[in-house]
Amino acid sequence: MAEQDENMATKPLKEHEWLQKLVGTWRTETEMVMGPDKPNEKSTGRETVTNLGGLWAFGEGEGDMPDGSKWHYKNGIGFDVSFKEYRSFWIMSMSSHLWTSVGTLSEDGKKMTLDCVGPNMTKDGETANYRDIMEIIDDNHRTLTSTGEQEDGTWQTFMVASYTRVS
Repeated sequence: MAEQDENMATKPLKEHEWLQKLVGTWRTETEMVMGPDKPNEKSTGRETVTNLGGLWAFGEGEGDMPDGSKWHYKNGIGFDVSFKEYRSFWIMSMSSHLWTSVGTLSEDGKKMTLDCVGPNMTKDGETANYRDIMEIIDDNHRTLTSTGEQEDGTWQTFMVASYTRVS
């Protein structure tokens, strides 16, 4: 196999700078909507995000499930220079689905909106639209709000995670 010319490697752009805000170790506190007439569940966890080549924020984390067991996940978010858009992925121990999203950054640089299509959580065999909003509160705090599109076109929040920087 031929050695790759270093000049052909993708160089980080201005859009990649935002990803650095995610790098670090974070304590997580999550509240999840479990369904109608059921109480919300709370979970705590930890996430570590590293820089991958200046192009990706790569995260690994774990949290407590409502039954007391642990769940684990890996995720990544980067700016795709070919398609001129943010893209992300999530894989987790309690789902066989590879969640992929396309995102946009707000003009003030505080909110990243990530849209995806995935398995419908209430109707087997169907898909649904989902939206995650990552918000940078300050250097040590951020949130992730996950919503699903309802049949009437409105968006319903089903999870809110708060992140506090540990290091």
